[in-house]
Amino acid sequence: MRKILLSTVYFISILLISCGGSAEGEGGGGGPVDPPPTPQKPSRAVLSKPANNTECLEVDAVKFEWNASDNTTSYTLNIKNLLTNEIITNTTTSTSAEITLTKGFPYSWQIISTNSTTFVAESDKWKFYLSGEALKNHAPFPAEIQTPKPGSSVSSGSVSLSWTFSDIDANDTHSFDLYLDQDADNPATKKIISNYGARKRTVSLNTPGVYYWRVITKDNHGTSSDSGISTFTVLE
Repeated sequence: MRKILLSTVYFISILLISCGGSAEGEGGGGGPVDPPPTPQKPSRAVLSKPANNTECLEVDAVKFEWNASDNTTSYTLNIKNLLTNEIITNTTTSTSAEITLTKGFPYSWQIISTNSTTFVAESDKWKFYLSGEALKNHAPFPAEIQTPKPGSSVSSGSVSLSWTFSDIDANDTHSFDLYLDQDADNPATKKIISNYGARKRTVSLNTPGVYYWRVITKDNHGTSSDSGISTFTVLE
């Protein structure tokens, strides 16, 4: 009888230990699980150097600097030669980069902030002139087409052509030559106005199709720059 009692106690003890371990495990793994944090969009970087609309006299390499942006893991520096349209890109996790550029050309630069998401943030776009040595006069920066937006479509009739530009030499005076046509083989070679003083011109376009146009910016020292060809379509 004593052996039977001891065996029964031993069996119950094993059963309690087994159940107790299982219950403890269930209690430790219970409760809701917090979802992973939602990735945040990167914010825009703030440019620092080279300053906008200035002359750069770097000898070997131009040092680009910008402020860190929130929720950003890497930065892509885009540099564009405004005369040749050559684009140089450099990706870094730092907030500065040194790039060797050809002297005697105007450039624009911009920072693209990225992270693990598919979102990107674009900084402002600044311009500078890399002369290598101080110049008394600089050609104006190429005009930037505003309207019609490149590749857009507009209704026939009165069409507003507008653009912006900048120049390191703040005291220069400027005028514009406008070229506009529909010649796909030799685009934007027909001059429609010379020495125009404003930055907006309304033209009457009643023939549907693709139009090609560009703006030549001239200063009072005889230097000039070309916006490059932009296109838009006039609808029927």
